Amino acid sequence: MPIAAATSVERILAAMWRRPWFWGWLMACAVLVPLLSFRSQSELMGCYLPAMHRVVEGLPLPGAEWWVYPPLFTTPVIPLVWLPIAAARMAWCIMLVTAAVLSARCIWKTLMLDESFRRAVKTPWMFFLFVGVLAVSSAGHTIVPLGYQAHDVLVCMLIAMGAWFTARGFAITSDRPRRTSETCAGMAFGLAASCKVMPILFLPVLVAQRRWRAALAMCVTGLLAAVCFDLVALACTGKAHFIAWVQLAAGGGDLLAAGGGRWDPWNPLNQSGTGILNRLMIPTPTDRGLDHECMIVQVSDGGRRMVLGVWSLLLVSSLLLVAWKTSLAVRTRLQRDGCSAPLHALALCGATACAYVLIAPHSSNYHFAPLALASAAMLGFMVTRGVDGWMALCLAVMVGIELIPGRDVLGGRLADIKLAYGSVGLCAFFGMLGALRVMIRSARTT
Repeated sequence: MPIAAATSVERILAAMWRRPWFWGWLMACAVLVPLLSFRSQSELMGCYLPAMHRVVEGLPLPGAEWWVYPPLFTTPVIPLVWLPIAAARMAWCIMLVTAAVLSARCIWKTLMLDESFRRAVKTPWMFFLFVGVLAVSSAGHTIVPLGYQAHDVLVCMLIAMGAWFTARGFAITSDRPRRTSETCAGMAFGLAASCKVMPILFLPVLVAQRRWRAALAMCVTGLLAAVCFDLVALACTGKAHFIAWVQLAAGGGDLLAAGGGRWDPWNPLNQSGTGILNRLMIPTPTDRGLDHECMIVQVSDGGRRMVLGVWSLLLVSSLLLVAWKTSLAVRTRLQRDGCSAPLHALALCGATACAYVLIAPHSSNYHFAPLALASAAMLGFMVTRGVDGWMALCLAVMVGIELIPGRDVLGGRLADIKLAYGSVGLCAFFGMLGALRVMIRSARTT
């Protein structure tokens, strides 16, 4: 190769190395946007755009079968209403791919706040091991919502931002920037809950950690988002939506039941813990075409409600107890020396996200993108502080489930059986267990 050509290649590689996330985003958009924009299964076309058209026309939001999200979530779709369908699809996919890249960047920036992690990933084999296992254990959970064009990647991005702001707040020594970071973390969680109800679980977690500034910021952000959206909608269209949405959501918010409508317990895509447990306690309907009995033991209606109540209580109480016992917010900087606030922040957000998809009445298989935070926390701990048997087991189960062949190899019926037994929900359960373990160990000063 001529010297001039070699110099040009070196300059291009040097430029890409200086801005890896920008070039990674460009390549991701170039590959994924054409592949995803025109899939037949599209939440944009089947749910978000119709709801936004109804808002613009001053009509009520669709019923429970088609709309269970807070009205504020229609905001990102507003610019797409007046675009041609093809352009709207592509713009939406660019937005989702951007959110996925930003999620990965926030996770990486959070981990890089840990000095031991910065040193560890300078070793090439350690870097590729971390990235490879993280991709195998969690990339599939992000690809699924991208394929459905679902907004859950945006929610994941906001949660990852909350984790980064949380870790950054503990890393800063000055009081004012630290308080600003805590406020930004609360705002990120508040916006996540304004786009999807389930992240509201972050509020009691913040209270359990005695992070009052973040909890207040989350409440204020959520309230302002709801009020401002309704005021603008009322002024522009003469129709407010929040009260009607509360009544709509209340009809499907029974944590002691599973699903409802198209998300009834026997929809295999319902991967919440409540949906999975229901499938294990009721006879398999013959009209599902599974030709396989998934029930383990038959339980009456009252007994199932009791089981689901105990299940939800155990998950939430475990999360709140560990958050309270391992809280770094009440410790002085001297008492935090030796702890890993970045790993703790990632694990906290990962555990909370896993908990809320497991206790929800319905969590489809495209709600699980935030599992990447739990996987990253476990991997970050083990590459810096040695292998932990419990975390290794949890990661092994998650990787094993992801590597089991899916629909293209097994065929539709067997893939549905895999989902009926809760393969995706199991990943979230072990992700939560591993993340709780990281919270406990990363909060120790030894």
